[in-house]
Amino acid sequence: MEVDTTTTTTTTATATTTTTTKATFDQSRFKIKDGDHVILDINDGEKYSVIQVRKPYKTKIGKQQIDISSIIGESFYSLFQVSGTGLKKVTQKELEDAMNSLTELNKSEDANNSNLDQNHTAQKLSQQDIIDMKTKGTDSDVIIKTLIENSASFQSKTAYSQIKYLKKKLKKYKTIVKVVRPTLKSLTQANYSKDPRKICNLRFDTFGQLLTLANIRSGQSVLTVETTMGLVTGSIAERMGSQGTILNAYIGKGPSLSIVNSFGFPQETLNTIYPFNLNVLDKLNSGQDVSTITPVQVQFTKLKEEKDKNNSETTATTTTTTTTAVVESIKTNNNRNDTSTENIVRMVKEGVWSLVIVTHYSPLNILLACLPHLNNSGNFVVFCQYSQPLVECHQFLHENFLAVNLQITEIWMREQQVLPKRTHPMMGMDGASGYLLSGIKATKPKSNVVKSESTAAAAILVESEPTTDNMDTAEESALKKRKREDQVESSSTPVSSTSSTQ
Repeated sequence: MEVDTTTTTTTTATATTTTTTKATFDQSRFKIKDGDHVILDINDGEKYSVIQVRKPYKTKIGKQQIDISSIIGESFYSLFQVSGTGLKKVTQKELEDAMNSLTELNKSEDANNSNLDQNHTAQKLSQQDIIDMKTKGTDSDVIIKTLIENSASFQSKTAYSQIKYLKKKLKKYKTIVKVVRPTLKSLTQANYSKDPRKICNLRFDTFGQLLTLANIRSGQSVLTVETTMGLVTGSIAERMGSQGTILNAYIGKGPSLSIVNSFGFPQETLNTIYPFNLNVLDKLNSGQDVSTITPVQVQFTKLKEEKDKNNSETTATTTTTTTTAVVESIKTNNNRNDTSTENIVRMVKEGVWSLVIVTHYSPLNILLACLPHLNNSGNFVVFCQYSQPLVECHQFLHENFLAVNLQITEIWMREQQVLPKRTHPMMGMDGASGYLLSGIKATKPKSNVVKSESTAAAAILVESEPTTDNMDTAEESALKKRKREDQVESSSTPVSSTSSTQ
């Protein structure tokens, strides 16, 4: 009993010690710090601006220069309203309350929009009256209230139409900025809205399929050929999380990885990216000397300097500070691992487990140059805006037994509006983002076929039988046939029928 009592006491003490332990949670990574890259989402997707926060720093929002230094120390995805030449933090509830306080919505069930005319005569205020109010610095809420009071059709609209009208006017006369953390989805949306051709018309839903089909995961070795300014390379680096190797083969004079810098990766993640010229693969495949190829010098795209002569001295000082900061960032990012040609050749010869091709060029020649360096059972994905180039790649791989599980996928997406009593697909949408060819590399089967025992036995009989050129009589022919049948019966394996020359 003494042993049992001692054991119980010890167990209770251990449990008490374990319960008192508290876990610490670091929230600093959710705060905006000096030097971080952020995306300014202006008026809910109306415009995007990718910047690096510096103190002091001014950027152009709308038609004026705004000091955004006040966002340092705030959380990502915070909302700010442009107030004068600065930003004032607001919340979503404050914005909704401000909209509801503008007017009382029409709650009548008899309200409808069938009598509304699209002749632009419902508004009594002229364009010049609105410009005069904006010039005097009138508050945006006052301008919207004045527009509502002078609208002949606002009170007869349904409540849904009134809310839609208010949101439209708030977006026009108010500037709301959301500070977004740079991720694959946010950077894809920002660049797609600006110029989708520069990123090969890739949408964020396309990346979901592309990275999954390519089997991108931590600790993987990946070979990529892309002309999307580094968006594909950055998406792979983001998913791998500083673990693995990314061989980035570029086409032309040098690599274009400007978007990689916008991700704000730490140095250990940048060290996993190894840019090199695609000619290295061509020379390796043909057995030529690769020592003549000059190693790549990594350079990121610099921010454009502002050249507005009317800017103040503060803006000029800020521009100089920003340019200096970008130059320092370029020097830091150039401090990578060994990107010499010898090291690149060594890693290429070791083979990779994933191959990703996203370019404006014909993908077949690029695929043939990269495929020998993909290990067997490795995944590959080729993106193209059109289906015909991928059909050619599919046909070549299928006819030459170079891959299995080949499939061409068309990418299609439509956004849905989800609101009370008015949930429906969005009226405007993009067409197909492109096509994906995916598969798994396989070894080509050998050309020599092993003969079966029956085929081998039949071949022996044909070689052993005499020629029939000198057999003139039917008796000799019958005797030869009888001997052949006796030899076939004595064999343990059935022999296929063999024809003889009469």
